[in-house]
Amino acid sequence: MSQQLYQTAPLVERSLFQKLFKQHPEENAVIELNNLLATKPIRQIQQDDVIAIERKYKVSLEKEFRLNLEEFYAVYLNHCLADKSLSGDELEDLRHLKTILSLDDSAVEKLHVKIGEQVYRQSFEAAVADGRLTADEEAFLSKLENELRLPKTLAEKISVETRTAFIENYVTGIIQDQRLSPDEEKELHVIATSLNIQIRLDDETKKQLAKLKLYWALENLELPDVQTDIALQRAEKCFIVILNVNWYELRSVRQRTSYSGYSTSFRVAKGFYLRSGSHTPRSYSVDQMMLIDSGNLYLTNKRIIFIGNKKNSNIRLEKILNITPYTDGVEIGKETGKTPLLQFTDRADVFCIILERLLREQSF
Repeated sequence: MSQQLYQTAPLVERSLFQKLFKQHPEENAVIELNNLLATKPIRQIQQDDVIAIERKYKVSLEKEFRLNLEEFYAVYLNHCLADKSLSGDELEDLRHLKTILSLDDSAVEKLHVKIGEQVYRQSFEAAVADGRLTADEEAFLSKLENELRLPKTLAEKISVETRTAFIENYVTGIIQDQRLSPDEEKELHVIATSLNIQIRLDDETKKQLAKLKLYWALENLELPDVQTDIALQRAEKCFIVILNVNWYELRSVRQRTSYSGYSTSFRVAKGFYLRSGSHTPRSYSVDQMMLIDSGNLYLTNKRIIFIGNKKNSNIRLEKILNITPYTDGVEIGKETGKTPLLQFTDRADVFCIILERLLREQSF
């Protein structure tokens, strides 16, 4: 097994100075130990083999290459934990490797905790990947915790962090999807119960989820109609009223310039100057968004009704070609006439969702 983990490496060539004084590069001591691990089974390597390498290079591997020795152990431990368990043979190999590398209990314990933490966290994440934690999975994790010799506090920390992260990621997914259906809300509580974790949401997240729940209802459930102070047609229902709406339209505005050219001037007499440019008046047209009127807006199953301070307007739903929602309003593209931009002080999102639904149902 060790032959597959450690790959043989060439020794560093001696410099002219080292050849002259019959010295060897000290780093070759580590390379020879690596090559020994790569060519012989762990338990066939004796401590005398390691001592012989130290004598050859006149170094103390334990003192001068301690990190390399710990890395040799970590590589083997990580390989043994690939199947998330330690067999009797693997434990015996590790004990023997610890001895021949002269590693103390403290160093080995730290390596087991460091590598074990990664394995345990990955295993816990895999166990809760479906939002459920079964009795069999709990038993497996408990057994793994013991085999990895993880401190109880660390195992509990990993457990809480992993379960909490799954809930948070699920909520994040809902927010990114911009909708919260009854099935998703039910699933969220089922997950929390199965993972034995309390759902803790800040006020902002609660507001977001409530809004997304409303969005789903507006798109899928029967729309409730509201009472209005205006006369409606037969079989006409109003679904939302927006107050203090500004109606904008693009209008051409003439811009006039009275001077063009360079601004250099020439003095022709005391206190009198002639400019070098032309004084011929010029003008051009630009389109500007102009406020046409302000008033209240009503959305029904047949039309958009605007009751303005100056005049009233209607846009029938079947005459709407497209809409462009904004955070503070909506632009209405019609078959004929100008394209109005309706600016709201609030509930633009709700208005646009209802309007999109009504237009979609109109096309069926």
